[in-house]
Amino acid sequence: MKLLAFAPLGRNKETSRLWIETRRLDALGFPPGMPFSVEAKAEELVLKPAILAENHVSSRATPGGRRPIIDLANQSTLQNLLDYSEIKITGSFERIHICPSRRAAAILRNRSLTLPFRVLEVFAGGGTMTGGFAGDVRFTIEAGIEIESAYADEWQAAHPKAALVQADIRAVETSDLPLFDVLVGGIPCTSHSNLGRAKKALAGCPELGDTGDLFIPVLSLVQDRMPAAVVFENVPAFGTSLAGRVMVTHLERLGYRVSTQVLRPNADWGEIEDRQRWLLVATLERPFELRVPGLRCATPVSAFLDPPDPLRDEADARRIARTIEGLRAHQERHRALGHGFGFTVIHGNETRIPVIPKAYHKINSGPFVQTPWGLRLLRLPEIERIHGFQVGTRHYATGVEILGQGVQTNIFKTVFGQLGDWLVASRGAQPVS
Repeated sequence: MKLLAFAPLGRNKETSRLWIETRRLDALGFPPGMPFSVEAKAEELVLKPAILAENHVSSRATPGGRRPIIDLANQSTLQNLLDYSEIKITGSFERIHICPSRRAAAILRNRSLTLPFRVLEVFAGGGTMTGGFAGDVRFTIEAGIEIESAYADEWQAAHPKAALVQADIRAVETSDLPLFDVLVGGIPCTSHSNLGRAKKALAGCPELGDTGDLFIPVLSLVQDRMPAAVVFENVPAFGTSLAGRVMVTHLERLGYRVSTQVLRPNADWGEIEDRQRWLLVATLERPFELRVPGLRCATPVSAFLDPPDPLRDEADARRIARTIEGLRAHQERHRALGHGFGFTVIHGNETRIPVIPKAYHKINSGPFVQTPWGLRLLRLPEIERIHGFQVGTRHYATGVEILGQGVQTNIFKTVFGQLGDWLVASRGAQPVS
């Protein structure tokens, strides 16, 4: 017979106490009344039956007999375990081994982190989120996980010293990943966005979509490694979905303090593109509180656009002119039917523009830029300025896809800056000597 249990150290009159109560102790050679020795090592205890010893197995009367109990309250004996929130108890015949659980060891380790904090990014895309760490010497990018080849190449080029795992996260074993202190990622939203739910008939059950279950391996990774901080983002609907609520509840049960909110880029962060997102920040022991600037965007979109160029503007407008005609005709048909179909046209003085989607390059929605020769698409450098992130590729479609499904990097520079302050202050992190 084997014994395996996880439990916190108990408390009795303000002192710590190890309490093991199970009938299995009898079968393991620890019956009621049996003396046992305690061998204390660095961060573990080994209990063995003995002929003469200070400690004895006690018991409790229960229906059907007495249940053995091991009760250790000697603070000197327990000294090396007192800082751990949870212990692991393993038993075989005439031997019980007590040590910190892996989760407790991770929690204690995170109390005394050293700079720089090591970052792992899941669903790394082209690196728009880790771009928020750029220039902050308190963080170093250790690794990323990304399944799409084009995005993985882009991410690796931005972080040549980091390890890139190109795989479905469901297939990744945590033993394949390096050590990390901070876990970040934008869980794919294609099953949770309003458009995704409609296209895939997932109303009421987005978790059943092809990406709807990806929060499960993410939670497994957190549970296995217990990083000091976890940062995830998604569409606002994710926060109220079953997946979002399970994430919050599970992280809290693991011992995290969880903070969530919906980011309003245009109203609160001074961003021209109003890409609203659900943000989760989970930290151990003490909660993290994000300070929102509360600044409405006052910068006109013209500040992000290229200067007028008659030759180029005319060529760009002519290139998509027939497609725009088709969109306008489609718009008129829907308007006649009482539908709200339309697209946004940018004139230059707007201080708010809608989301530039991943499929923007397919010219099936706006926003489009008004020129004297007609409408044109936003150019890649313009979208980069709007997002606060420059992709390495000059391939238009790939760049648009990376930015269109990425985050607004400037916002996450602020988020990660505040998180870095929090980690340094709460963990007493010191530079590596």
